[in-house]
Amino acid sequence: MKKNRLFTTICLMAAILFTACTQDELAEQGNTLPDGEYPLQIGSVSITAESSEEPWTRVAENETDGMGSHWTGGERIGVRIAGSEETGIYIINVDDAGNVTVEPETPVYWKSTQTAEVTAWYPAEASRVSLGSQHMDGLTYVLRGTGTGNHQSPVTLKFEHQLAKLRVVAKGTAEVRDISIWNVPMICYIEEGKITGQDNSTGIIQMLPVEREGIGACWEASVGPGMEIKSFNIENTETVSQIYDLNTPVTTQAGALHTITWTVNNEETTTIDLSNSDYEINGDGTYYFSGTASHAIRVTGGKPNIYLEDAQINVSDGNAIDITGGNPTIHIKGNDNEVSSSGGAGIYVAEGYSVTITSDDKTANSITLTGKGGAGIGGYLASGQHSACGNIIIQNVTVIASSSYSLGMQGYNPGIGGSGNAACGKISITNAIVYAYGSNGPNQGSPAIGAGLDDSMNPGSVPTIQIETSDIYAHRGNYADYIGQSGDRNNSRGDFQFGQEGYCRRSNVYCYTGSSDTLDKTVTYDASGNGTEQSQ
Repeated sequence: MKKNRLFTTICLMAAILFTACTQDELAEQGNTLPDGEYPLQIGSVSITAESSEEPWTRVAENETDGMGSHWTGGERIGVRIAGSEETGIYIINVDDAGNVTVEPETPVYWKSTQTAEVTAWYPAEASRVSLGSQHMDGLTYVLRGTGTGNHQSPVTLKFEHQLAKLRVVAKGTAEVRDISIWNVPMICYIEEGKITGQDNSTGIIQMLPVEREGIGACWEASVGPGMEIKSFNIENTETVSQIYDLNTPVTTQAGALHTITWTVNNEETTTIDLSNSDYEINGDGTYYFSGTASHAIRVTGGKPNIYLEDAQINVSDGNAIDITGGNPTIHIKGNDNEVSSSGGAGIYVAEGYSVTITSDDKTANSITLTGKGGAGIGGYLASGQHSACGNIIIQNVTVIASSSYSLGMQGYNPGIGGSGNAACGKISITNAIVYAYGSNGPNQGSPAIGAGLDDSMNPGSVPTIQIETSDIYAHRGNYADYIGQSGDRNNSRGDFQFGQEGYCRRSNVYCYTGSSDTLDKTVTYDASGNGTEQSQ
């Protein structure tokens, strides 16, 4: 028994001594981890940006607005853990669903249990980037990211852009082909994602043409931070180049989008001045208006081309665009155009004349036209009499046209068409998107497109209406057709009339009553003009 107790005591003492030795070894080891056993794991990589103007982030540009970004996969990023001199290379992978993962090509390892900052950069191994060929190769990117973590969990890295981004929007009548930034550094030197300097020599950065949602065509390029941008070279489709100087130079900032808008008109373009009075056009030529005005454009002759871009024309009396002679074509640029009258038509075209409203892209260009005492486009009331209107042609553009009724206006008008019981010429709509709102009263109303109605409930005749390959959102007034004839409580309508030689082909008509967004029905017309009501 004494021998057994002695043996047990010896074993316990040995265990105590062994435990003491292990604790001493860990104490001596401190926070140090064994080499090569705890590799850095990266859980996620995101791109953020600080911006002095508008935020923009990207490794590959989002196609719509250019204000977001995504990894495309295959990007190699350099990585370092603070306190270590080792640099790793990690690869970003993106699957078909857009999920992003990161795997090591050359991993780095945690050497301590303490939390530390992790720095990453893109491109991984470059010491300089060239800015000169972005019009062919796409935008140039320099990114630097940071995160904190330890050996026990993956690290999240948030990247920021180190270059600035310039966007040039070209307005005006000229068709711009190329835009270049003039006389700027072409090379930026980088070290681990930081811009360390720029080449002293300067040159031309040809910008990348892109399409951006809400803007349309524009030109973009990445440039170094702290650059002073003074001039651009702009070339039109006729290969005419011109240097444009900024009134105030732009100093670029990392992670910022700097947007510059130029108005570039062809040499023969006349700028319309509505600052103090109405502007009269009595012959051919090209005319341009952009901005806000409370005076009218009056066309009395010729076949002028009138460009409206970001135009806000609002008159209190008379027609906002008054066509009493001639056959103008109105070209719409952009989606910020509004033409309205509080006492007339948005656009009036006299009987025997025509107006054409068009653009180069029906989804990128639109105009809102509002009449009161007149149609959005068409006839109007003057001196107690409704004036007959001429031909209305709408092609390859989005048009929102409406008319409203109020006491004293003596009649009802469609969004597009005749005023009161006066006549209207042919209405032609081709490859367009049209939202039309007829005026609405408690006991009568007018169609979205077609004939008006006077206060004695005498309707005008249905004009020839020809619709081809278009989408029509027709909001009728009470008792009226959606397209065609006005109506009243004694002559309730609700169908489609296209007049003599009229038709609707390869088009959809979405039918509503009043300003409600509740769809009454949808009618689809085939190539032969046969309409089929779609199930709701």
